[in-house]
Amino acid sequence: MTDDSRTPLSRGQLDVLTRVFHQGAAEASVALEKWLRLPSLMTIDAVDQVPLSDATTTLGTDAEPVCFCSMRMDGQLSGQLIFVFDENSGLMLADFVLGRAHTPSDRAWGEVETSAALETANVIGCAYLNALQRHLPGGKDTVGLIPSPPQFERDYPEALLQFSLMSQLMASDTVFLAQSRFHVDGTQLDWTLLLVPDGASVEKLSQLMQSESA
Repeated sequence: MTDDSRTPLSRGQLDVLTRVFHQGAAEASVALEKWLRLPSLMTIDAVDQVPLSDATTTLGTDAEPVCFCSMRMDGQLSGQLIFVFDENSGLMLADFVLGRAHTPSDRAWGEVETSAALETANVIGCAYLNALQRHLPGGKDTVGLIPSPPQFERDYPEALLQFSLMSQLMASDTVFLAQSRFHVDGTQLDWTLLLVPDGASVEKLSQLMQSESA
């Protein structure tokens, strides 16, 4: 259970953010179905906030490598949106994108597989940022959320997060982690979504979620 006295968002604020993540998942499902041309559904089981130091244990042990696509966001909020997935789920996704049969023994990360993961992460990330953008104040001249092209990395969880989040360790100790389920054509793929705002954006996010939870 989240301790409201020691964490950036209260339980009510986190409930509002969870609704935003659910909206993002619904929009991502529609976008993915168009992108993959296959029945697609992305759902969120829960959203919680954890310290960066706890994120690696949440994502798994260092016994097996994982992959992730990270997308920088700037504008009214800044930080990173990160999609983490195990090797099997990532390579199965590539098979769906590339329209080929699932042959586990022959699968490996190459240029086309990496490109498939990056394009899918871009589709999902833009859907989530669009959902979050609608909860930000401002008029037509306000800069919203600007995504960067995603980047792909493959390593063990601790090494990946240290490499990706090193620049943010001094600014924020908060990760918003969404345990997600991703079904494509009846096959379940395991992905985890992390929203990692920088220090100033944690406070902005808290204020935005407070106004909507009041």
